[in-house]
Amino acid sequence: MSRVLVTGADGYIGRAVSARLEERLQAGELESLTLLDLGFQNEGAVFADERVLRISGDMGDAAVLARATSPAPSVVFHLAGIISRQAEDDFALGLQVNVIGTIALFERLRLLGRRPVVVCSSSIGVYGTPLPEAIDDRTPPAPTLSYGAEKLMMEILLAEYSRRGWLDGRTVRLPTVVARPTSANGALSSFASDLIRELAQGRHYTCPIGPEGSMWLLSLPACVASLLRAADVAADRLPAGRAWNLPALRAGAGEIVEALRRRFGAAVADRVRYQPVPGMRAQLAQWPPLSTGIADGLGFRHDGDLDTLIDNALGH
Repeated sequence: MSRVLVTGADGYIGRAVSARLEERLQAGELESLTLLDLGFQNEGAVFADERVLRISGDMGDAAVLARATSPAPSVVFHLAGIISRQAEDDFALGLQVNVIGTIALFERLRLLGRRPVVVCSSSIGVYGTPLPEAIDDRTPPAPTLSYGAEKLMMEILLAEYSRRGWLDGRTVRLPTVVARPTSANGALSSFASDLIRELAQGRHYTCPIGPEGSMWLLSLPACVASLLRAADVAADRLPAGRAWNLPALRAGAGEIVEALRRRFGAAVADRVRYQPVPGMRAQLAQWPPLSTGIADGLGFRHDGDLDTLIDNALGH
């Protein structure tokens, strides 16, 4: 890496990726770092390192995009996007941000003619219901939510730009990343984060799925490590479609509660109540066994075990 651009840099995952990249910048491993988001909460702050450029603006605005890509980046982490709940509730917004905005970014990078590495965050939302009995690298995507459909479209487009030699794309499908902060417009799968965070902080929680509901989980630190690793994989080792599932821990809500009980004491189990919401389990909590041969062969890893994931997710 030398000149790096991060889109969605002030989001949940974007902030964590940006922090790691700033560490690399300070260590002399990067030349410059440009962080782009619709609106930084700390936009007015003064930053000591002039090699870090923070830009607030819409990626669909040609002037904003031109500024963010001047000089041309050698590596792009494309993390900007409308997440699942918003994309499902507001189709036009999801289309504008997740599809049209991404196309604008790809086109700008193509016209610059530098063939940067582009790491794009996709989602296991590319799989729809009913889910098969198991999922591996050969399972065909068939989304049944707008968010998954939008992500799949961009996976295909990035593979095409890569086939033509315009970009060096690599798309990683993220599982549920924990523990996401509370948000009114959070991801549909954010109940997993709520379950971990609320019980860990001593509060009661009503879980919208039953204890047997299964999820694929990855902590935020493990997710960041995977995104950074994706940029470093040699192009000749990548799968033809340039997209793959990340390794994840498969766990039920009851197993998560048990791990929290081991970490925080027996009272944890008394603070959770299961009240399944119709339709939630089929779309979000019935994830089958997962095999990730491509990712395993490229050196990607999940948290290892549920206790470690809990500690990583909570920043312990």
